[in-house]
Amino acid sequence: MAARGPSGPPRSRRLTRPASLTAAGLLLLAGGEDSLGAPPPRPTAPPAVTACLTGTGDLIADVDNDGRRDRITDPSHHGALLTVTFGLGSPREVTVSARGLADRPGRRQEYVRAAVADFDRDGWSDLVVVAGEEQGGDDPVPPRVAELRFGPFSDTGRSRRTVQLDLGATKDIAVADYDHDRYPDLAAYTYSGDGTYETQARLGDPHTGLAPDTRAYTTDAPGTGYDPPATLSDSGLTPFYPACGARRPTG
Repeated sequence: MAARGPSGPPRSRRLTRPASLTAAGLLLLAGGEDSLGAPPPRPTAPPAVTACLTGTGDLIADVDNDGRRDRITDPSHHGALLTVTFGLGSPREVTVSARGLADRPGRRQEYVRAAVADFDRDGWSDLVVVAGEEQGGDDPVPPRVAELRFGPFSDTGRSRRTVQLDLGATKDIAVADYDHDRYPDLAAYTYSGDGTYETQARLGDPHTGLAPDTRAYTTDAPGTGYDPPATLSDSGLTPFYPACGARRPTG
């Protein structure tokens, strides 16, 4: 009679069980990732919705390429309270906060800021997300996430093309108009160390979306400590979008 090994299930079965558990774990992780969905389809035509600004300063546009109007609003004026209402007025209407748009890496951070504009002027609204740990001590803490996600983007902040932004210790962001061209710019409220803050710029660009320009428009923030101005940019979206309901010039 063949000698029996240690009590318990055969070796082949003991190997199979951990392998099955590992596979199940991978499937669970994959399912969690898939739950955030895929980016919107690649555009094959201009947006069906003409982007415009409401009387209260909200941006109306189709940000996810589904042919429906979406509304972008930020009463904080520095990215903290930005929300996007997808499918405005439809049965599928849903409002997503800046944290909800941060995708998986950004949602885990202590703070999240977001801004929306068509920085490269291709007709589709782009999303900027900055997220990280709060500043502490004298040394600047750079953001964990600093990304420009080219539109269209989904209701979880996913897009088909994402570029990293060379932002330092940035906390607040807003759309601005620094050089008075047709491309929206980004204002970034940054910490330079030793209790000193300043506002820097990233200029809108047709190729990179946001170019790494900083020094020409850098301004020191008055006082010390984190005391952000009520509004980072006096211009905001106004120079770049017509008023909703305004007639387009003909001829």
